[in-house]
Amino acid sequence: MKHILLLGSCLLSSAAFALPTLFVGEAVNITKDDVQVIKQLYRQEGGVNKYAETAYEVEVPVYGTWGLTELDVQLTGDIASAWYSSNFAMKVSVYCNDEVVQTDSSYGLRHDRSSYVVKPQIRVENHPINAGCETVKVRMDKVGSLARMYYTDIASIDLRLYVTSKF
Repeated sequence: MKHILLLGSCLLSSAAFALPTLFVGEAVNITKDDVQVIKQLYRQEGGVNKYAETAYEVEVPVYGTWGLTELDVQLTGDIASAWYSSNFAMKVSVYCNDEVVQTDSSYGLRHDRSSYVVKPQIRVENHPINAGCETVKVRMDKVGSLARMYYTDIASIDLRLYVTSKF
């Protein structure tokens, strides 16, 4: 009995960290916990490699696109840096099966010990999906020098992705 309870709790905990699944007509929320962090070697200090977080990426499976020829895609939300980070810029791109749907560049500011968020706005109507759309990928790239990327600490990502089709 003890082993069954342990197995059940493991299954529940692994389900809580699963990537979101998107059905056409529904929205999915994407947080920093959902994304894969992409890093690049910044420098070596005292024999230790220091890496800069250069981008964040999440790929979401999409269901319900069979027979559709067009999709509407909308991405909104906030990307915030830590209060001690400097001004920063992000290039946010949405892909359907590794084909770019649209890209938006947004800028965040630091003023009076407060960081203001990046607010990407992507809205595309009637995007053709001739080969279907099994996955939607959202990629967020820091913009600027590698040093700027190293010292800009992204504290939170809170995005809402909505994919629908007109009937």
